[in-house]
Amino acid sequence: MKLTIPDNAPFSGTQRMWLKGFLDGIVSTIHQQPAAPEAIAPAAGQSVTIAWGSQTGTCEALAKKAAKTLSSKGHIPMVLNMQDLSTDALASTENLLVITSTYGDGEPPDNAAALHSALHAPDAPSLSSLRFTVLALGDSSYPDFCKCGRDFDQRLAALGASRATPLIECDVDYDEPFAKWIGAVDAALAAA
Repeated sequence: MKLTIPDNAPFSGTQRMWLKGFLDGIVSTIHQQPAAPEAIAPAAGQSVTIAWGSQTGTCEALAKKAAKTLSSKGHIPMVLNMQDLSTDALASTENLLVITSTYGDGEPPDNAAALHSALHAPDAPSLSSLRFTVLALGDSSYPDFCKCGRDFDQRLAALGASRATPLIECDVDYDEPFAKWIGAVDAALAAA
């Protein structure tokens, strides 16, 4: 059995991804064989917001890959374009994964600029209930390598959020650092 979303359904890319994950979860639940009562483990999954900032789409693709990996581990990921995320929403978020590139001379990508500015505003809210981690993408041939990711990492901590895992910086080849980062994220979520 496969549940799909029609191509002409009026959903954004983020909404489609969430619905696809939801529908896949329903299908996988239907196909599971019931386990013996003593073999049933308590649900250990964590809700996770994965926010991406990107000029070229690389960070969006990594956010979707992170969501797929975490979903397979029993967590409940929601992928959001940073332009759709506010500081008020962050104040009520428990787990945040930031995946962002750096653009131009150390600036955030266009879709991350508003959130970056809001977090750096004098009236930015306390984020003391937030656990976060940052995956920063960049190109070390530029002087402000991974600056946007560092900015998010430092500012979230300054607003009271706690790091679930240390910042990981990726140069042009990001596959190995991404794998290391998502493994550390999964371990941190499982331990929470």
